[in-house]
Amino acid sequence: MSGKAPHGVVLALTATLLVTVLGLAGCASSGAAPDAAAPAAAPALPVSTPDGYQDMLNQTDAELSGALTAVGQAPSLDVLDQAVLSAAGVASAASERLTTSGPVPASVSGDNAALAAGLRQFGRELAYLSQQIDLHAICAGPVALTAISTAPSMPNLRTVATSLGTLRSDRPSFRWGGALPAEKNSVENRPRNGAVLVDRRAGATGDGELQVRDNGTKDGVVLLAKGGALLVSMAVNAGRSATLTGVPDGDYDVFYTIGRDWNAPLATFSRHCEFHRFTTPTTFSTKPVPGGSSYTVQSIVLNTGTDSTGPDSSVDPELGVAPGAASGTDPGISPGSDPGDDTAPGTAEVPQEALPR
Repeated sequence: MSGKAPHGVVLALTATLLVTVLGLAGCASSGAAPDAAAPAAAPALPVSTPDGYQDMLNQTDAELSGALTAVGQAPSLDVLDQAVLSAAGVASAASERLTTSGPVPASVSGDNAALAAGLRQFGRELAYLSQQIDLHAICAGPVALTAISTAPSMPNLRTVATSLGTLRSDRPSFRWGGALPAEKNSVENRPRNGAVLVDRRAGATGDGELQVRDNGTKDGVVLLAKGGALLVSMAVNAGRSATLTGVPDGDYDVFYTIGRDWNAPLATFSRHCEFHRFTTPTTFSTKPVPGGSSYTVQSIVLNTGTDSTGPDSSVDPELGVAPGAASGTDPGISPGSDPGDDTAPGTAEVPQEALPR
């Protein structure tokens, strides 16, 4: 052997180098750098394999977790209703995916069928929960999650999650169920009677009083708004009375909400909530008089659940008003109702977002 490479090999190498140089020259002359090739997406593993089936379970769990998190964090009734309906769609779609994505490993066929059936039922239960929200039987995300945690489908879904997670001789353990909320007992929170929940009166002056009697079966919160903004609110428990003192002088719109289970962060009742306003503004004033001051006293009586007026009435059937534009010559006396006023301002139901914040 001479130690020299055959001519054919030399020509091949030269041709290869020439193509490379020309390619680089062409790129340089265009003035643009070549785009980096995007990495090819990994093909989805078939669900008939353990890894592919686990991927499908992961997707189902992640989507359900996101949907239920949105339910718990919903800031209002409308958002809550949409979140619950969205979660219902997620559960139904997951059930469909489990049954139509192809054959699953034979060792999980029973659990997969039970999981699909449970999610299908869960979707129907969430649709029913949406109806309860529309009826204001449930009004806050945390209570909706509590209801979800004890839904009829939950025991079977938890059982399937345990079964899938059990290592067996014919299959590995599978992870699913992390999105399921832990079972919770319903605990009702009541605001303290007479508690001032929001107070933005700093710097304002006036000795007005708002007297409220709740003769109904639901707790109430009365709100005074000035210029569309909430100034002060006070809680009144069912069957109790409370008085808000030191109401600053001025014209106010009066709103109130009634229900059960007060949620302080959301400023709403979590169950059986209603939202109302007085159709006529009210005025509080304080005037100096010899020996003291004269100030306005307004008295309202909440008679929730005691009137048979139809629910479509524009005047709230569950509120009676005892007007009391009274004045006292001394702040220490007990003012009474104005005997010359036998009319009561009307009230109207409003959407939740109409309440001042």
